[in-house]
Amino acid sequence: MGTSGPPGASNADMQSRPRYLPILGFGVFALIAIPQTANNGKPPAPPARYSEQGAVPMPADRAADSYAIYSMLMPGQEFASMSPEQTSQWAIASITINDGDRNPAIPPQGQLKAPPENLAGFQEAVLDYATNRYVRIALTRDAFQLNHPFSLLRPDEVAALRSSRTAAQVSSEAQSQWSGFPGVTFFSEVYFDSKHQAALVFMNDWCAHLCSAGSWVYLEKRGGQWVRRSGVTVPGA
Repeated sequence: MGTSGPPGASNADMQSRPRYLPILGFGVFALIAIPQTANNGKPPAPPARYSEQGAVPMPADRAADSYAIYSMLMPGQEFASMSPEQTSQWAIASITINDGDRNPAIPPQGQLKAPPENLAGFQEAVLDYATNRYVRIALTRDAFQLNHPFSLLRPDEVAALRSSRTAAQVSSEAQSQWSGFPGVTFFSEVYFDSKHQAALVFMNDWCAHLCSAGSWVYLEKRGGQWVRRSGVTVPGA
């Protein structure tokens, strides 16, 4: 059955205004886009406002566990093996990456084996990934729990840092600005099971030609703390 929009609104206008609604599944929060339609003659709700690259704020029910996982995984294996002089500052991309940013976009079950003792938790986290794999999250610096100097970089700052490592000619100003950073760390959204006792996340430490591989990481919460259970190196974003 068709629907009609407000007076004066064309079908094209209606379809161009996405509305995002929360969908609850396995106790987690997801976002889907549906066409904006009239609601019993009421004017449509104003469009949601998003940050850069279409990212949405971190859902409240995911925040504590997500930032705990991000924090415990820093700085990543690639950067941890570098000298302190090379890693005086860590850089984290402020917008999480999604399946559209990774090439190839290998799913977690394509690289990781479900643990025999927690098949259900792993599979629920995979389902959360399948539901939210195109969502990007805008991260907040104050929510991280790190005792090492770090910066949360906007997309333009990430591009500037990467250019300082790969451009044929780099200005002395750019070299000075990014000299203390070994590279930049990218995270995906964290994908959870229904009880937030199992989680999957993609992590990529980028440092030009020396390290640009990423890992799917599987974690479980034990005694109230997240513990890394696995991680396989794959081509990154």
